[in-house]
Amino acid sequence: MPKILFCGKGGSGKSTLLALLALYLSEAHDVLVVDADESNPGLARMMGLDAPRQTLMENLGGKTAFRRSMGKKTAAFEEKDLLGDALRSPESLPASASSRKRRLTLVSVGKVEHTHEGCACPMGVLARAFIGNLSIQPGQWVLIDTEAGVEHFGRGVLEGVDAVVAIADPSYDAIMLIAKIKAMADEGGKRLCVALNKTDGDTEPLMRTRLEGQGIRIAATIPQSRDITAVNLRALPLDVDPFRENLRALLDALEANKQ
Repeated sequence: MPKILFCGKGGSGKSTLLALLALYLSEAHDVLVVDADESNPGLARMMGLDAPRQTLMENLGGKTAFRRSMGKKTAAFEEKDLLGDALRSPESLPASASSRKRRLTLVSVGKVEHTHEGCACPMGVLARAFIGNLSIQPGQWVLIDTEAGVEHFGRGVLEGVDAVVAIADPSYDAIMLIAKIKAMADEGGKRLCVALNKTDGDTEPLMRTRLEGQGIRIAATIPQSRDITAVNLRALPLDVDPFRENLRALLDALEANKQ
């Protein structure tokens, strides 16, 4: 099964939708969630998991050591050389750098923790290398959460994925960003599924009209939910049950377009 990258405007709900789909899929499949957002700390909690004790970057010795490895490129260098043997499949991930519950596993690429620690570029390189060289088996899913916006496209993280899920909330900025994401996904040769989030009877038709008018098809919608707001505010795990039909629609769209 595919590697799916989730993206969207800040506040659009991409992490929430990813967490819901991960919980839904893990009822019947092995699911690896890759947290490639260098800032957001809440993904583990949304899925009822503990945060991993280490990020992948920490497991490899930290940013300084990773930069040194990046600087040792030779003519025969491949990005997989930056990874330890344990970072090649979901089954081999070290316990210190992963969190598991039943069929759901979470890893975090790296987080910005301190002032003046430098840019997140090494984390982008690690995310691209890890995702691109990750070997998965039939029936497994990999869902990748990214930072807001499109910087991960510029970093080449798109290379190792099979499809992109772009999330739009009811805002003009989100609609403009979806159009840009579509252009970049097309440029990278990746299929795109668009999900509308936080919609109601007034906003959904307008969003559909604007996006479909640009040739962008809508795969699924998630209605505005006071329940999601409440559980997020109380730091509780998300409940899949109210959204099964919506998640099934998104999953059907992903599976219908498998290459």
